Amino acid sequence: MRIEKVMPLGNRTLIHTFSLTLVSILALLFLPEALHAERFIRVCKKGVICYYFSNRPTPTSHIATYAGRGRIKLCASTAGRRRSARELEPLIEAASRRHNLPPALIKAVIRVESNFNPAATSPKGAQGLMQLMPGTAEQLQVSDPYDVQENIHGGTRYLRMLLEKFGFKLPLALAAYNAGPQRVEKRQDVPNIPETQAFVRDVCRNYLQYDRQN
Repeated sequence: MRIEKVMPLGNRTLIHTFSLTLVSILALLFLPEALHAERFIRVCKKGVICYYFSNRPTPTSHIATYAGRGRIKLCASTAGRRRSARELEPLIEAASRRHNLPPALIKAVIRVESNFNPAATSPKGAQGLMQLMPGTAEQLQVSDPYDVQENIHGGTRYLRMLLEKFGFKLPLALAAYNAGPQRVEKRQDVPNIPETQAFVRDVCRNYLQYDRQN
């Protein structure tokens, strides 16, 4: 069985209704015996959100939480003060308008990637609030990944690029953000990598949480 719901993006009331409905779908996803939400969020080009799920079984290797790309350490040359979502709100709103993505989604990625610490650096070399790899930062012309404005705009732009690349299917774009586009292209699905699967789930959870606060 497949259920689909479509509604405009940008109207706060409709987004709120969307989130409340999506909560029940994601709740099913997070239970071990649940239905697996297959490509359960889609942000379409014209500002439309679609979601649906199927009766494909959930994989047994379910991970409920995600703490970032390995253990996060602080960059010695950068102050390690954690910022709050409210403190970063103007920069997030600006990136949201510039790249046409929901602010709640940007906040969710920052929360999961760095827990709002602009000095976060992963063992794999990802840097800053949205954990940009050096090669990705260079591609996005981000000269200083530890600069909060550059990092937020660069990370949001990259997420938008991935959404466009993968047909505006949010789980695939998030998986590509975490594991790299090549792995997602190969499977045309979220890779069977526990860290990546957990990253997708946790960003979606936080997305709903921040969206409910609006």
